[in-house]
Amino acid sequence: MKEQGIVIEITDSEATIRINAHEACTKCCSCKGKDDQTITISGKKREGLNVGDNVEVDIEEGSMLRVYSLLYAVPLVVFVVAILTLYSVLSSPILSFMGAIAFVVVTYFIVSRYIKKLSDLAPNIRKML
Repeated sequence: MKEQGIVIEITDSEATIRINAHEACTKCCSCKGKDDQTITISGKKREGLNVGDNVEVDIEEGSMLRVYSLLYAVPLVVFVVAILTLYSVLSSPILSFMGAIAFVVVTYFIVSRYIKKLSDLAPNIRKML
């Protein structure tokens, strides 16, 4: 997925780029979206950028598939394993369901923090001439 944008702000660790994002771009976790048209990119990707530069933001399709599988498949597997395990131990469907939901919530937060730390999932930024 490729998007074009303009650098509107640069801080010590991040660059803010205004783009006309597609719906898939706004749902991705590779960058922190402030609104539908502004994304924030991590610091190591902003080297050599200046305010007003035209840039191209590129996210590989394989990265998107990896993000979606981590965000959806892992919590689903945790839910199924947790509910089956808890039901075999507690013999209560309601307590098993509530416990499995708690495991899913914790798993989701752990996975989302893990995704933010993965540098290979970060978008590539190229300055346009």
